[in-house]
Amino acid sequence: MTKKFLIDKITESDNNPFDRQQRISWWNQEKLKAAKVMVVGAGAIGNETLKNLALMGIGNIYIADFDEISTSNLSRTVLFRKEDKGKRKAEIAALRTKELSLFDEAAVYWFDGDVVWDLGTGVFGSMDIVLGCLDNIETRFAVNRQCWLTKTPWIDAGIYELGGHVTPFIPPEAPCYQCGASREQLIAARKRYSCDDFKRTFFEEGKMPTVQITSSIVSAIQVQEAIKYLCNQPIQSGKKIYFQGKINDFDIFTFTKNDNCTGHATYPEIISLPLTNEISLENFLKYISQDEYSGSGATLDLRGDRTFVVSVACKSCGKKMTLNKPNFRVFDTETICQTCKSKITKTDSTYVEPRAVREDKTDFSLINTPSPSQLLDMSLWDLGIPHRHVISAHDTKGKYKYYELANDQAFTMV
Repeated sequence: MTKKFLIDKITESDNNPFDRQQRISWWNQEKLKAAKVMVVGAGAIGNETLKNLALMGIGNIYIADFDEISTSNLSRTVLFRKEDKGKRKAEIAALRTKELSLFDEAAVYWFDGDVVWDLGTGVFGSMDIVLGCLDNIETRFAVNRQCWLTKTPWIDAGIYELGGHVTPFIPPEAPCYQCGASREQLIAARKRYSCDDFKRTFFEEGKMPTVQITSSIVSAIQVQEAIKYLCNQPIQSGKKIYFQGKINDFDIFTFTKNDNCTGHATYPEIISLPLTNEISLENFLKYISQDEYSGSGATLDLRGDRTFVVSVACKSCGKKMTLNKPNFRVFDTETICQTCKSKITKTDSTYVEPRAVREDKTDFSLINTPSPSQLLDMSLWDLGIPHRHVISAHDTKGKYKYYELANDQAFTMV
């Protein structure tokens, strides 16, 4: 008897934009469609990485950057146009990434702000993987720390001239990015700040010599490693893939765990709260003072995260000036009173700027900040708490708990 077979379905391979990649035996397009991938930095590498993610069918892409598009960006960025000069990188990159996405359901989000200070730990914890497309050490340290706190994998990428590197990090197993930091890198991470830990008024980032070809190569490696991870394929954590285009040489370097490194601490448990950083300090303290949280006497503790500056003495005359700002929103020019500023000129070679005498506050409770108080009326954002942050708090016995402001919406959707 002749055997017969039935054809259940005929698939037009040319009508499926992902047909060729789905022919890879271990490929999982559904996982990629469901994945949440954050790209930090929308410059040369970031543009290539976003293009690659969109064309490969990543379903949820988050873009973070705090810069604007300049003419010098245009030769190295596939998503930007001449008419985009002066516009915000994150927003324009999101619009163009959405246009490239090959299915209508693709979600692209953008955040225009300082990733170091304005994007909370909880945002990183909500991602499947974070891709660092950065050109400065400070932000790399910050991304590394946030990813480690929430045990979120991240892949660092960087370029210089015709060379580039890509390094995956998979928490909680060290080494982390900061483990391999040199003394020069630790110094470079503080370039934006004065010796008093205030922002420098006049600061210009160094410009990296490179070409678009290098960023294309490095991004391709970075995204390939991310795809492998998302599809449950092994990747090597803490292994720097280094490419030198001038001599066409690939090499791999291994990061070494530094037991004294503070960059790879992790949270034991994070408690989700239905709150935003718009809540007042007083109402937040009342909320976590409930018995099911930290109980009566609960204390918000900013130590090790950020510092709130209550006041500073004028560096010249010693006059006390009230600031009530987080340290990263205070500029060095705010540490001299207006009267003394008028007496100091740029040509005054006899003036030596001393360190500021300041009053900081790192912990807040209803006991040590009694009502009425201007501080209690301030929002958590005013205190320096970013969107969807994870906040440390302890009870009267010193037992810590970690609370995420889960109702914050940090990103805008295209």
